Amino acid sequence: LKGRQNALQPRLETYLDEDWDTVLNMKDACSRKSKARKSTNMSVPSDGQWSKLFTGQVRNMVRSHVWYFVLVDCSALQDSVKFEYEISQLNQGQSHFSVETRWTLPSNILSLLCFVLFCGLFAKRCLAEMSSVGRLHTVIWALAAVIAMQLLAQSLHALHLWRYSYNGSGIKIFEATAEIMFILSQLVQSTLLILIGYGYTLMPVDVQPGTVLLIFSISAVIHIILVLLTKAEDSADKFHDYDGLAGKMLLGFRLAAFVIFLWCLKSTIRGAPFRIRNLLTKFGFIGTLYFVGPPCLVLLVLVFAPYWRPPLLNTSLMFLQIGTAWWLHNLFLSRGEYFKVSELNSSSLPGGTPRSPRDSPYSPKRD
Repeated sequence: LKGRQNALQPRLETYLDEDWDTVLNMKDACSRKSKARKSTNMSVPSDGQWSKLFTGQVRNMVRSHVWYFVLVDCSALQDSVKFEYEISQLNQGQSHFSVETRWTLPSNILSLLCFVLFCGLFAKRCLAEMSSVGRLHTVIWALAAVIAMQLLAQSLHALHLWRYSYNGSGIKIFEATAEIMFILSQLVQSTLLILIGYGYTLMPVDVQPGTVLLIFSISAVIHIILVLLTKAEDSADKFHDYDGLAGKMLLGFRLAAFVIFLWCLKSTIRGAPFRIRNLLTKFGFIGTLYFVGPPCLVLLVLVFAPYWRPPLLNTSLMFLQIGTAWWLHNLFLSRGEYFKVSELNSSSLPGGTPRSPRDSPYSPKRD
């Protein structure tokens, strides 16, 4: 634009979501104005300076909509032009939250308070286990790590949303850290489910901690990269984190973990005695819900309007994650069926030691 004397004269056009597909199919960008619900002429200096501030509002009284804003220049310019812009959008009541996120802050605070109560209950039961047995098994420590990461993730996310309610951008480092903690908690929980499905604590299997840690570390790096990519993706058609390519890859990894879980579970059930087979059948049902739940939910929310998808999906995923942690905490810290057939069982006599599955008369060795 060097040497150009006149300011650029683009138009800011506003389109409704129900017209957007038709607009995209119109080859001539300048003819799309006929579908615009609002069109505003703008003047942008050609020397790279900021233009004057433009303000406006859009309104629809029938139902909530997704609005698309397009900057169009139908002048005789031969070269494309890059615009730097700053936009501040406020919803009704001067709220920074859009329709699909307006209940996000109070719902997150409520879920955080409930999760804190759950953490208190979990800590109380862990202390009771310590005083009774003298130690906590590895699976309980792993679950404690899952719960700690979820608590940190929810706390940081609530702080991010609280700040977002004031400035419309939140605290990005808190948001990114919360997402990383959340995906790591899912990885630990998935690893725990797969190991138990493989027979860990139930059968005399050979589990190499170094190998498990290596696989987990590689998976963690890949998942963290994908989470950061989901935050970096910017698309007008993206309504939640799983709409983009990186989000779909995360779902693909989850389904791959489900296949591994089923293979481990099938192998263990084939060589296990009846009591363990009966337990693993129930365990497999819960594991299936955990692994397959998110992909199914992503497909299910497609039947709803775009602005309903994020709250429905995020709430469902939150309940799924917390519900699985609650079920595992009951599984590990109660004196139920799992305790009776696993190596978590220990003698209640003074000086008693945890019993290995190898000492059980109904636990044959796996070939």
